[in-house]
Amino acid sequence: MSHNILAGLGTAAGGFVAAGLISLATGPVAHADGDDLTPAMDTDFMSGPLQDFGLFTDQSFADPDDGEFVATVFQSSQLGFTDILTSGADPSDGVGFGAAGIGVAGETVNTFIDPSDPALDSMLSFTLPFTDPLAQLFTDLLPLGF
Repeated sequence: MSHNILAGLGTAAGGFVAAGLISLATGPVAHADGDDLTPAMDTDFMSGPLQDFGLFTDQSFADPDDGEFVATVFQSSQLGFTDILTSGADPSDGVGFGAAGIGVAGETVNTFIDPSDPALDSMLSFTLPFTDPLAQLFTDLLPLGF
């Protein structure tokens, strides 16, 4: 359990840093789709490829028409957690995690989910009252593979 806590704390710290530097942790765009009701119809919704770093995976998303919505999802099946970092809101839920993936307009939200220890969820989740100031840069660099 202490290993999960340390990994979770590291993830939360990494998520906090990513709130300002999210553009540095993304890969090239895998696809872009259509209007703001579903990801399949949201033409400007972008998702990067799933990147596998061994102990965890990372996938990033952007939707410039939804107030520069950006998101990064860190997951580890070995450690049993999901960490979703969003900036802004995307009503289409293109990230696929319901309310946690939609985000909140005008806020940066980190949502930590650990099914084996729900107490960690509230400890390691946080909200900042502003959106990522580098969201536009992140969105511009996502198609270029950065």
